[in-house]
Amino acid sequence: MNDKVFAIVNPISANGATGKQWPYFEKVIRDSGIHMDYVYTDYPMHAKELANDAIRSGYNIILSVGGDGTMNEVLNGFFSDHKLIDENTALAIFSRGTGCDTIRTIGIQKDVESIIQVIKMKKTERFDVGLVEFTDYYGSKTERFFLNVSDVGLGGETTYRVNKNSKALKGFLSFLIGALTTIITYKNKDFEVTIDDLEINKRLNSIIIANGKYFGGGMKIAPMAKMDDGYFDIIIIEDINKLELLLNFPKIYKGDHLSHPKVKCYRGKNILVNAKQKALIEVDGEQPGIIGAKFHILPKKLKLLIGE
Repeated sequence: MNDKVFAIVNPISANGATGKQWPYFEKVIRDSGIHMDYVYTDYPMHAKELANDAIRSGYNIILSVGGDGTMNEVLNGFFSDHKLIDENTALAIFSRGTGCDTIRTIGIQKDVESIIQVIKMKKTERFDVGLVEFTDYYGSKTERFFLNVSDVGLGGETTYRVNKNSKALKGFLSFLIGALTTIITYKNKDFEVTIDDLEINKRLNSIIIANGKYFGGGMKIAPMAKMDDGYFDIIIIEDINKLELLLNFPKIYKGDHLSHPKVKCYRGKNILVNAKQKALIEVDGEQPGIIGAKFHILPKKLKLLIGE
């Protein structure tokens, strides 16, 4: 079974388009000579269970078919008790969701022909993985591994807004409209942030813990981030007002925002974030709870198929 791919397909991703298109994608992949089994997800975090079972069954390539949230669930299925179930199992990402932010940093395309080439080449690299501890909406302490970006503040509230509404407008417009709408109502918060030995206690807009470069449907939030350097890039947006944020918002898509005097960039391995007010946390495009939060980097932890 080690030469077979196990695909975990989220049929409701991309506003339901993935489920409609998957029969065609499956045929094209099989016709290319790739041996593949697959299953649909049925409920939140089901992909984690499916990935866990597939790895224990001996599959050595797990293909996530869906958005960044699906990828995150699959990623979490690679682990048990903070350890990889199998060090040699590789994650492959067929990104079909709203944001498609993770693959932008890695350099993977989202068309089926590109995914076929990625799987056939079997070229892999080991990437860093983040681990965040936070509080879920049931009031329980929980944790989540993440591959791309986690953030607290404006991004968390934007993700909450985008995910509860229709994504028929696709990734760029869904996140753009969600962000602009959230900016109007969002209030900066009194944060306490510790980055390794550095302490920051002040009113802030957002704290972005970046392993990858992009979030929010193509915003180049951490242009210098590398997914294999053993560090997070931490982008802190300080007490910026709504007008100033709106005027500078377009710069984020090009990665030109770091020159703004109220945007600070740090690097670190262990980060603690608390706030005097309630603050939402975003993890790989999902909005699973609230802070306080602790972030840790796990250097070169995950084997990922990257193509050329």
